[in-house]
Amino acid sequence: MVFVLSVTLCNFTLSFIFVFMLENLINGEPVRHLYVIGNGFDRYHGAKSTYWDFRGYLIRHDDFALKMFELFFGPRSMMNNFKSIKDYLLCLQYGRALPAPRNTWACKCLWNDFERYLGELNRERVFDFVDEDLSELDEEEGGFYANFDALIGRVSDIVKECSVEMQYHFHRWINTVHYEKGFRKKMLLLDGNAAFLNFNYTLFLETEYGIPREQIVYIHGERRQKFGKLVLGHRAENAEAAFDEWIHKNRNKRRYRPNLKGKNGRYFANDKLVYLVFFAEDEAKGRWRLPVRYYAADLIEERLEDYYKENVKRCGEIIDRNLEFFKSLRELQEITVLGHSLGDVDLPYFRAILDHVVAPEDLKWKFSYHTDADKCRIKRFCRQLKIPEAENDQLFSMSVLKR
Repeated sequence: MVFVLSVTLCNFTLSFIFVFMLENLINGEPVRHLYVIGNGFDRYHGAKSTYWDFRGYLIRHDDFALKMFELFFGPRSMMNNFKSIKDYLLCLQYGRALPAPRNTWACKCLWNDFERYLGELNRERVFDFVDEDLSELDEEEGGFYANFDALIGRVSDIVKECSVEMQYHFHRWINTVHYEKGFRKKMLLLDGNAAFLNFNYTLFLETEYGIPREQIVYIHGERRQKFGKLVLGHRAENAEAAFDEWIHKNRNKRRYRPNLKGKNGRYFANDKLVYLVFFAEDEAKGRWRLPVRYYAADLIEERLEDYYKENVKRCGEIIDRNLEFFKSLRELQEITVLGHSLGDVDLPYFRAILDHVVAPEDLKWKFSYHTDADKCRIKRFCRQLKIPEAENDQLFSMSVLKR
């Protein structure tokens, strides 16, 4: 997970220079045509650049980071992939030597919507994992504090593997992506006088299509940058608002109620850590059982919430850094979208375009599609941005632009 990190003054200055040139040097004319480039553009040319391809890279280079992601991210429980919770914990404890669990849901959903699920580090799963180990600690035993610190450290390891380490591997993987042999037969006819808003990290617009660097804005960075500078993250612009949304979404679930029904039919006070930390009206009166559970929960909560605060794709900040580019689109007349998924995570950028165009209602939109699902996403996108369907938009298969 490559995340938004601070941008150095040097990088900011270079970005500003490129944007300034973009505004003034497209043959001396204002920007009237904008291409929005997404991953489908690279995939059309045979590049193995999906998040599923990245998963394959992780299997070969750091399968532990892969296991941490599949075990602790997303809304669904991964317990069903193991015969018992002991096997589950064993996979975590000695995960570097064991194969990752076979997980159909992760294959179909988790990696298919990678950026979204980066924002769903499963609090409950992490607390249950820690609670299982806490039950084996003996406060009277020598070395208790060392074992306790090691347990808390494992939570930090989970976060590290799914942030810093995966960030490093993501950038390395991007540098291995290339077009397949014979891609030149598929190359498209592009408007050389257009500007390009590129959501990809690859350099193929420059190296294969000969588009001048000055006409391209790599909105999330590109692979020539230093490690840690690429932008990839979940959509929460406001960490506190995202937390409130999570609480609201889960508050009424049965497992978060004050009293739970046991197998014998009797009710007992809910003592799950995730309930005590996030949903109990008065945590001081909660059924903590052991003091160590209270202190552990406090430390773990701090680490988890720091993850959410730090690992966010702050679209507003990115737009501000590229404000001169968006201002240069005042006289824009046409937008061609090539291979972009049009997901909610990137909607702020499209809204920023419309905010700066003098006559957004007159914009001509052209969307490439590959499947019927793409058509549905395009229709939804048009509704969200109030683009008149069939009046200002046009759908086409990317291959019709072949040279």
